[in-house]
Amino acid sequence: MAEQNQENLELTGTQFMYGKPEPLNKDVHGELRYKSGAAPYSKAQNVHLVPLLVGEFAQTMMHYPIIFAGEEKTPLAVMGLAEGQNFFIKDGHFEDGAYVPAYLRRHPFTLASAGEDQFVVCIDRDESGFTSEGEGEALFANGEPTEFTKHAMNFLTEFQGETVRTSDFIRMLTEFDLFEVKNTIFLVNGQQEPVAEYFAIAEERIAELSDEQLAKLVRSGAMIGVYAHLLSLQRWDGLLSRRTQAGSQGGAPAGDTDSTQDAAAKAD
Repeated sequence: MAEQNQENLELTGTQFMYGKPEPLNKDVHGELRYKSGAAPYSKAQNVHLVPLLVGEFAQTMMHYPIIFAGEEKTPLAVMGLAEGQNFFIKDGHFEDGAYVPAYLRRHPFTLASAGEDQFVVCIDRDESGFTSEGEGEALFANGEPTEFTKHAMNFLTEFQGETVRTSDFIRMLTEFDLFEVKNTIFLVNGQQEPVAEYFAIAEERIAELSDEQLAKLVRSGAMIGVYAHLLSLQRWDGLLSRRTQAGSQGGAPAGDTDSTQDAAAKAD
């Protein structure tokens, strides 16, 4: 995966937070170096929803609500309550102890689709940490990937494997009709404030599954993800508290916090 012939290579699709993905190539990037900046997660500082892999749910549930969005039911960690708002990143750094999703940790490297079941290693040339001079980790040495690049490529391989497992997880939940549309509503100063509408797993439907379906969920490991998601929804109150605190410090508008309500809505 290290070297890709850029001639006649067409990448398909786009990737969230990647400004200029470019296939990694020793002839083009042979002299390139990368040095992580003083604010490694500055690109995510104004991002309130970050993609997740199902293997991350158990860690994520301790910090953020996990929701599913869009037709593909993409798993997302909720880090803020509106676009441009992230309560966990300041000055380009996550707060101490906060979980950093793999989607952010793999940057500025990524895999991009180059056709059916074909992927190429890419780098985000929009990332300011790349330079041809000065300090930093070299991408190539004597025409071969350095240990730094090999480590990044191994991470991408693991990430892609988890991406497939996540797709299988979503497919199984969809097949078993476990998704419902849910609305999160905050009670602020006694008034209801709609916050988010998203897909969630309907806990009551789990009890209605057949023994065969339940066994499949358990044996595949999917049940761990199911309950991690359900437990993570308790983190909505934490986000509201953070918004109130930010408001008292001159940030987002604040109000007296009462509680959070989750209401299920019938999906179309």
